Amino acid sequence: MQRTLAISAMLVLASVSSAAADCTCRSRGGETPEGQTACITTSSGSTLARCEKSLNNTSWKMLGQPCPTASLSVPDGAAGLSFSTAGSSLL
Repeated sequence: MQRTLAISAMLVLASVSSAAADCTCRSRGGETPEGQTACITTSSGSTLARCEKSLNNTSWKMLGQPCPTASLSVPDGAAGLSFSTAGSSLL
C-alpha cells in the first residue's frame, strides 16, 4: 500500500513539474520561458521585464530598469589610426 502511494505521489509531482516547465510569456511574436527577462516596448518606451506567473497565468512584470545595450567606443588617441585584417580596413 505504501509503495503504491509513493509511486502515485511521484507521478503527480512529475506531471506538475512538466506542466510548469511549459509556461511562457509572449512578446513580438516570440515566447519567453517563465523566469527569464526580455526587453518589452510599452507606450512609455522600452523597459526590462520578467516573465512571471500571477493567478495561474503568465504575465510580464516590469522591472523598472532600462533595457541593456552594447556600444563600442574608440580609445583615446586612436581616432586617426587605421586598422586592417587580411587586407580589409576596419576604420
